[in-house]
Amino acid sequence: MNPTEKALWFVESHLPDAISLDDVAQSSGVSRFHVTRAFGAATGRSVMATCARAG
Repeated sequence: MNPTEKALWFVESHLPDAISLDDVAQSSGVSRFHVTRAFGAATGRSVMATCARAG
């Protein structure tokens, strides 16, 4: 899995939990900056918007 896929998997797997951008970045193995840009480019929405929308 690439870092974006890992981030999406992590977010979807932890939807009921309170997670931070640091948690998502750490699970992906990349920086907060990279995961923010890559996730947005791949999904069309931000990491935290995805978390908030599900919660």
